Amino acid sequence: MSRTSISELSVRAAVARIGDDDHCQAGGATALSAALAAALAQATANSTLAYDAAPAHADAAQAMQRMMAAARADFLRLADQDANAIMEFVALEARGEVLTGYALLCDGPRDMAASAIAAAQAMQDFRAHVGERSRDDLEFAITLMAGAARSALLLLDSNLRIWPLPELVAEYEPALADLRDSLAMLQPVARIRGQ
Repeated sequence: MSRTSISELSVRAAVARIGDDDHCQAGGATALSAALAAALAQATANSTLAYDAAPAHADAAQAMQRMMAAARADFLRLADQDANAIMEFVALEARGEVLTGYALLCDGPRDMAASAIAAAQAMQDFRAHVGERSRDDLEFAITLMAGAARSALLLLDSNLRIWPLPELVAEYEPALADLRDSLAMLQPVARIRGQ
């Protein structure tokens, strides 16, 4: 059964597709959330360019625009990939390639977590350059992206609980541990006032 890519749907239709389905699409929801966080961070770079003329800030803002545009595209691709992963898994299972199917379902959240952590780290680095008008918005984006990274890690951990095969654990547990360490390095603010 072919379905429209989730990233091509309107926000309302994507939310309905996730909410009205008979199986949960945690990966798709996580990746879409990360794409929105990247878009918000990109907007803070746009605002910085529009209202802060300092050359160092402009260079950093242009770099941030490029990075977040690439991140948005990557997260939308990952959302589409995850939304269709179950159908691909069923096809692999039918061909007797069950382990490959399980790996497919673990690759997505691993890649999502790695991309979200990298994006959040880039956002944190941009704190020194973001314009005053969008400083708080950058913090919102960091918080959203850190949450997406945590969600993707939990999804990978869940998959390893559901399929505790030695081959999968050997393949993904080291990545999971490294990603947890990287996630711990993120520092979303606890509050906006009084910093």
